[in-house]
Amino acid sequence: MSNRKSTEKPRRSLFRRMNEWLHLWLGLASGIVVFVVCLTAALWVFRYEVWYFTEPYQRVEAQNKPFLPPSVLIAKAAAFAQRKEGKGVEFTSITYGTSEKSAFTNYTPEKGKFYSVYLNPYDGRVLYHKTGPSTAESFFIFVRSGHRFFFLPQKIGSPVVGASCIIFVITLITGLIWWYPKKWTKSTRDKSFKIKWKGNWKRVNLDLHNVLGFYAFIVVLALTISGIVYSFDWFDRGYQWLLTGKATASHGHSDDHPHSDTTFTHPLYDQPADILWQRIRNDHPGDLGRLNISFPEEANDPYEITINPQDGTIYKTFTRFFDRNTLAELPSEESKKFEEMSTGEKLYAMNFDIHVGQIYGLPTRILAFFASLIGASLPVTGFIIWWFRGKKSGKVKSVAAKRSVVT
Repeated sequence: MSNRKSTEKPRRSLFRRMNEWLHLWLGLASGIVVFVVCLTAALWVFRYEVWYFTEPYQRVEAQNKPFLPPSVLIAKAAAFAQRKEGKGVEFTSITYGTSEKSAFTNYTPEKGKFYSVYLNPYDGRVLYHKTGPSTAESFFIFVRSGHRFFFLPQKIGSPVVGASCIIFVITLITGLIWWYPKKWTKSTRDKSFKIKWKGNWKRVNLDLHNVLGFYAFIVVLALTISGIVYSFDWFDRGYQWLLTGKATASHGHSDDHPHSDTTFTHPLYDQPADILWQRIRNDHPGDLGRLNISFPEEANDPYEITINPQDGTIYKTFTRFFDRNTLAELPSEESKKFEEMSTGEKLYAMNFDIHVGQIYGLPTRILAFFASLIGASLPVTGFIIWWFRGKKSGKVKSVAAKRSVVT
């Protein structure tokens, strides 16, 4: 009796038992959704690189001369589009890229269609007429539908993904508590930080779950929390309020855009887009990164000029608004530059770039890629641990049976 008592394991505390129960059943409940969301996240990380190298019309040879102004590029695009459509078209915007990227203009030939004309910004040569997504874009649209909506209609899929991600956050935290050993010894350190590749497959699977889960914990947690913002407005507003002390409309973009003065019925300047383009170039000398000019459509719409000085990320993007007739600048909260923001506002502005791993370029994209793969593996390795819990292999059962006969 004394020997049997000495070999019994000490009873776990109520907190530990509750923690393990939550980790197990919440993990099983959300596992399939988490697997799909994390796997598609890993694929999504390198979408820009895939688009860039599979769509050669996006690239041009950099030249030591300035880009052509909007009026020239739009005139060339309009002449091309008129030949294609057999009628004149109205362009809605023009976008300039960096010195090695093409410019493109957008138009809608009819309701529900969205076409683009890509041009060389140095000589105005038409490079491509885009009337729909490329093969690579179609693939990543499919990937995004899995990542954002679990391949379901948006109204159903978005809350399903958001709720699963909230559950995933809880399982990550409970998993860390479960991982943390009661005593730090050489044995527990080895189990906590090393994968025993020479062990049996169950031990390797357990280590893949525990050890990789620990190493990826911070990154996976950041990727998950930053993603819940896009599923629930209440979470977005609360997250923004926590960081900035205020909450605007969904994802920080105000619906209250400035408007043009409708008492002016005629423009005061010819080629207003050229004037604004030159003004922006004077205000922001050097490489502007990515610059988009959206043309007013309604009578009270302004010109919207969106500037992203750091191509490859979006957190430094800001928009300036100008009256369509007088070209006077219209004040807006969206015109605030990143450098002018508070620390909390900067963190909130960086949310998307943190979520997709592009915040510091290629190194963080690679980090997000592997963290997402580990995140996808956790439901799989966890399910295997649960499914085979207490089940012994045939060899072990045989040995155990022999021992029971002898005793």
